[in-house]
Amino acid sequence: MHDAVPTQSGYDLAALPATLLQMVEEILSNDESSSDAELAQYLTEVGLSDTQARDALAYRDLYRLNLWVAGCTPIRGGVQLRYNGTIGQFELA
Repeated sequence: MHDAVPTQSGYDLAALPATLLQMVEEILSNDESSSDAELAQYLTEVGLSDTQARDALAYRDLYRLNLWVAGCTPIRGGVQLRYNGTIGQFELA
């Protein structure tokens, strides 16, 4: 199953500089306490435009609810590998 996330713009978040994209993915994966508004503000403070921050937030649930193999994530596209705790292995998303 391939999880498609509609975004507000045509901007490809995967085109962000590698260090910024890694930071965005880590924030989406690990920040469970901030509201969407707080997270959007933080994302703009670290370098995303308002539109890019809103686009990134569209992926928030996918990142919070799944463990992804580095580089094989929803924002990066292509092959997506997430952990299936039931079988104890990574699987195609």
